[in-house]
Amino acid sequence: MFNDARKSGWLRWREAAFATCTAWLVVQNVALLALVTWGRPADAMAAGDSIARTAMTWGGALLGVFLAAVTGLALAAWLVHAPGPRERSSVANQEVGDEW
Repeated sequence: MFNDARKSGWLRWREAAFATCTAWLVVQNVALLALVTWGRPADAMAAGDSIARTAMTWGGALLGVFLAAVTGLALAAWLVHAPGPRERSSVANQEVGDEW
C-alpha cells in the first residue's frame, strides 16, 4: 500500500490520534472493571441501573420536546410557505376566473 517514507504528515497524525484514543478507551475499561471487581458488584449494578433509568427518563422527555419543536417548526414553515412561480400563475388564473 503506502510506503512509510511516502506517508504524508496528516496520515501520521491520524494514526497517532487513533492509537491515543484506543489506548484511552482501554485504560477506561480497565479502570471500570477494576472498580466493579474491587467494590461490591451488586452495588455497582444497582448504581448503573439507577443511572440508566434516569438517563432513559430524561432522554424520553427530551426526545418528546425535540419532536414537538421540530413538528411546530415544520408546521410554521408550511403555513408561511409562499407559492412558487408556477403556483402563482395558477393562483392568478383562478382569481381572474379561468376555470375549466
